[in-house]
Amino acid sequence: MATDDDRLLLHACCGPCASVAVPDWREAGRTVTTLFFNPNIEPAAEYRRRLESMRTLAGAVAAPLIVVEADEAGDETQRAFEAWRDAVSAVGPADREARCRLCIVVRLFESARQAAQRGFPRFATTLSVSPYQMHDAIEEAGLMAAATFGVEYLYRDQRPLFQRHYEESRRLGLYRQPYCGCALSKWEAWHQKRARRASAP
Repeated sequence: MATDDDRLLLHACCGPCASVAVPDWREAGRTVTTLFFNPNIEPAAEYRRRLESMRTLAGAVAAPLIVVEADEAGDETQRAFEAWRDAVSAVGPADREARCRLCIVVRLFESARQAAQRGFPRFATTLSVSPYQMHDAIEEAGLMAAATFGVEYLYRDQRPLFQRHYEESRRLGLYRQPYCGCALSKWEAWHQKRARRASAP
């Protein structure tokens, strides 16, 4: 039987990744509450679509969902978010690693703050499902955020579950986004798709 010590606040980047991450954490003995905090998602219509997908998933797997908007974040997160915005403006599409690392920091700092504020002993993120994310940056940001707010960060390499998330998304009727989140990632995804089509036989 689960106890309070088993509680995990799981930052959810999207419904599809959460569809495999939530059951995996439950199998590991955690009682999961999901958190949607993703101010990097642009434009507003895309943000609403992903949030609705997350709400659908939360209902389907009976996982409580907490939604935190950008203007509800703590001071540390607000500063990180401003730094991310400045980085996006300053470096443009060239320095993808710098802006992506900052983006991860923004989301995991707020996840740690929410965990501490709401009495969760630990937190994790569904970002670890994607093989396209920088997993070293995820672990580094998670540990840094955990130390800042006095909670535990759990890293779990869930990339082996990535293929299954396609099946779960179809089964549950979840919207699957075609790019990571920010406008620059949308531009990059479009160009990568165009390049693949051009090189196809």
